Amino acid sequence: MDTKEEQVSLRQLMNLQPKQQEALNMLSKKECKYLLYGGAMAGGKSYLLRWAALWYSLWIAQTYGMKGVPIGLFSEDYPTLKDRQISRIVREFPKYLGELKETKEEGMAFFLKDIYGGGRILLRNLDDPGKYMSSEFAGIFVEELTRNDEQTFQDLRNRLRYPGIEQVKFMGATNPGGVGHGWVRKFFLDKASYDDPERERFFYIHASAYDNQYISRDYIRQLESLPVKKRKAYLEGNWDIFEGQVFVEFDRNLHVIKPIVPKPYAFVGGLDWGYSAPAVLLLGGLFPQEYEGVKFHRLILYKEVDGIETTPETWARKWKEIPEFRKAKVYGDPAMFNKLQDSSFSIADQFKREGIYIHKSTNNRLNGITTIHNWLKIAPDGLPYMQITENCPNLIKTLPEAMYDENVLEDVDKNWKDDHWFDSLKYLTAMLKWIDGKVGGVNRPTSLVRKQPQLVNSQGQWISIDADLFKNMPNKNGVWYKE
Repeated sequence: MDTKEEQVSLRQLMNLQPKQQEALNMLSKKECKYLLYGGAMAGGKSYLLRWAALWYSLWIAQTYGMKGVPIGLFSEDYPTLKDRQISRIVREFPKYLGELKETKEEGMAFFLKDIYGGGRILLRNLDDPGKYMSSEFAGIFVEELTRNDEQTFQDLRNRLRYPGIEQVKFMGATNPGGVGHGWVRKFFLDKASYDDPERERFFYIHASAYDNQYISRDYIRQLESLPVKKRKAYLEGNWDIFEGQVFVEFDRNLHVIKPIVPKPYAFVGGLDWGYSAPAVLLLGGLFPQEYEGVKFHRLILYKEVDGIETTPETWARKWKEIPEFRKAKVYGDPAMFNKLQDSSFSIADQFKREGIYIHKSTNNRLNGITTIHNWLKIAPDGLPYMQITENCPNLIKTLPEAMYDENVLEDVDKNWKDDHWFDSLKYLTAMLKWIDGKVGGVNRPTSLVRKQPQLVNSQGQWISIDADLFKNMPNKNGVWYKE
């Protein structure tokens, strides 16, 4: 790689497609230490991974002048490693660069010739990550990253070091789903939702089957014919869809919107109380809507406040600083109304003493799940009945992570540790009985649609007092509200 001609030759040899080249360009940047590539099936992930490992080995030799530097190329087990990497390296890597062989000291590896730096691309599997506790790698490249748990990633991360090399690199390639779906999304996609000293060094390049010009149209049609959940995951690379997911309707492109200044007909809120576990307050507004003669409400959640080890007295002071809070009717966990074990005031009573009135919701989880399903549906105007602003990052992150319980049909996993934002939403929406604004389906003539508001509370009472509420209201950016 000492001459321009050799560099051009290497690019021609790799023959990367545009999306693959975009990923390699990102990996080469100093600020990028951890890179995830892929998302959907057939995006050329395995191909890019091995060629990126080769490129990085050559780059180290050129940049640092160091020879024999080890780089790890990992698969989940040996059969996968042999099928997706070893057999392909034999066919793709030219012999003038090096040799694929197995040695007693270093196992199976591609050994580059000394003229190209003598680097070692060590071919390894992750059936027992503990085997590498004493190893050091200047680069780590992992196939199907979501097939591994977070501890495996952290173990590999601790092996990502080599004396004299400042820019060590980690690259993973994967589809959504699998045991590692949650932690991979957390580190690479939801960078703002967790605390990590290297958070800003994680990057993601999305690729789908449509980015791979070598995939046949028949295979694309095969992916397009999959059931909706698998199609969104495997064809579109949607990280909010995976096996066992409860709220498959959730789509960030539809349900998440920019922050708004709320001017709703009514302010509402949901509270999941906790002290050692997070306490979560969600605030939202009901916005009257009308589309082709059908009147309905849209629920927009515009603020979340959460934290741990905070007393009702302290929370009350914080919440009173929120301008809209005093206008909101907040529904909470019925357990908040029970006296504490020492017979002292209930949590609800402690809030009441601070001038905060919490209204009792219901703990019926199955009904709560059904209600959230309904609010996530698409309203007659083509937008969801419920939308969430970017001011609610933890709700946006955790709601798609809800998994079904293995033992209780249609219930959320009882062992889910991040259910506090879901519970807060459940307590809120459970008290707003949802009624389909379409009233019989989109094909029903408008003249047959009931001319009255389409939202009632859990007691069957209309939240909107009368149909005249919708008359003569100014329309700002498609949102009806009362001045």
